Amino acid sequence: MGLILLSQWTLAGSANAILTATSSQVITGNAPQVVALSSADKHGFTVNGVFYSEASGSIKSSEVKEFDGNLTLNDFKVVIYTLTNLDKVENYSDIDGDSADPQEPFKVESTNYWWYDNNGVRIIGNDKKKIIGCGSGFSMPLKLILETKVKAYSEYGFPKESEQLTLSKTYQIAPKSELCYAKPNSTIVHPEHQWIGVDLKTEAYYSNRPEYANRHPLVGGGYTQDYIPDYGFKVKPVVSSKTFPATGFPGAKFQLVMTGAQTDYRYQLINNPGGGVSVDQNGLVKLNSKPSGNVTVRATLKRDPSIVHDYTFNPTAIWGIPQNFRGTFNAVQQRCGGLQNMISLAQLTNSPRYEGQTAELGRDKLTISNSYTRAIGDSILGEWGWTTKSSYPDSEWQEFNPDYFMSRYWTINVREHGIYYIVHNHDGFIGFFLAEDPDLGYAICKG
Repeated sequence: MGLILLSQWTLAGSANAILTATSSQVITGNAPQVVALSSADKHGFTVNGVFYSEASGSIKSSEVKEFDGNLTLNDFKVVIYTLTNLDKVENYSDIDGDSADPQEPFKVESTNYWWYDNNGVRIIGNDKKKIIGCGSGFSMPLKLILETKVKAYSEYGFPKESEQLTLSKTYQIAPKSELCYAKPNSTIVHPEHQWIGVDLKTEAYYSNRPEYANRHPLVGGGYTQDYIPDYGFKVKPVVSSKTFPATGFPGAKFQLVMTGAQTDYRYQLINNPGGGVSVDQNGLVKLNSKPSGNVTVRATLKRDPSIVHDYTFNPTAIWGIPQNFRGTFNAVQQRCGGLQNMISLAQLTNSPRYEGQTAELGRDKLTISNSYTRAIGDSILGEWGWTTKSSYPDSEWQEFNPDYFMSRYWTINVREHGIYYIVHNHDGFIGFFLAEDPDLGYAICKG
């Protein structure tokens, strides 16, 4: 009996050992897979509440989608990719036949996105706050890359987790092509001196202060609605009947400001009477000599040559020729070949000159300080701004040197016998000198 019992115990122990060994072996099958199909097409973004994605048919990755140029990159709100974009029938596969986990068929990580310009330069930081259109400098089209990493999970299989799959989508975005502004070179070189204001109490000068944006009837300064700070003059003015520039001088230069990057366009002169104007491939237009009529510059969008922008101007209303010559009024008159070949006060600057007996400004002293107003067509300095050698290096204007100031120019206007008005070329200030004043003045002749 005891033997029998012992044999039974031995048999039972062996069976248990066999069972344990069998249950400890795990059968390894194939991992499930994420089937991408067109799932990446559901990546998208909103602009002003409108959703855009390839899946919805509102944008195609193979085409450039145009948007309002006043939008910033921050106005493009990327929509987070979620589980609802995946279907456990269409987007799940397991060759072993294991079903998708009913509780968690997929795991979706955070959606990441990046902006790049057409040159492959990533756009980050404060550049995302810039408008994408006029003067942005972004080479077009922009690339918006969206990525989300996804895994699939089976219900029972081993392994039950798939390899990670990246769902990636790239959209091409650009502003509507525009010719935006005509930007004087002084605004490019000296953006800190775009317009000037005068404090009526102290006569102090200030540049680019918003409180001096409007012209003052006594001291001038400011700018008209045709000038946009940092960009230049509107190509379709609302105040002037003329386009910038309506005045000129040898060496004057301005840039046609386009949407996107300047190099997205090809520039050429299609009308250049007299041959005195040139343009480079950054849209910089230079007046080498006085044209004999209307000049037209054409900008053609490289990626779509059917899109062209023509800009026509005529800088002959007032043409001045600054001279690297300094002398008395009579010496300058001779240099220009006579009084009839000299520039008038109004042709040179649109600054007012207060000549009243009392200033009515809370003190007894007359207001002397004054400056030009940025405006199209009524004066050389009012159009071209801080008109110095550094602003226009190919010209003969004198440089502003506050420690040794000499950049004043004679005009034909008489204040009283033997005294003539002079103008400062950097700020358009109007003063006066004795005709034979030993401080002397520079010549600007009529062209």
